[in-house]
Amino acid sequence: MRHYEIDSPHTVSRLLALTALADGGLGCSEIEVLMEADLARRLRIGRVEFERILREHCDDLLASAHCSRGLRLNVAGEVLDLLLEDIADPALQRALLHAMQDIASADGVETAAEVYVLGRALEKWGGRAAAGRFN
Repeated sequence: MRHYEIDSPHTVSRLLALTALADGGLGCSEIEVLMEADLARRLRIGRVEFERILREHCDDLLASAHCSRGLRLNVAGEVLDLLLEDIADPALQRALLHAMQDIASADGVETAAEVYVLGRALEKWGGRAAAGRFN
């Protein structure tokens, strides 16, 4: 996996990409929700930049994830934990968690894989991410 700076827009984008891809596909509704998110505007994550990071993340997934059921990719828990550790600021964790929840529910269905990613984020970040709002 590529490594980006702690709390950087690249690091945030990578986790947003992971959330969008968690269900095994990438829907237009998920991309639209992401691009409309306040977090994307605050971090100045544009569509072109996000799509570049998304492609890089897909390359990383193909290189390091476990394949099951054909082409469906599953990210190992320890890899997800390392990605989550790259977000240290509690306010950013809260904002990212809200954006991840919005992406997971964008298509009207929250899959087990999406719930797993969100659950790991809550577990890793603890109460810091669950309480308060991003100002």
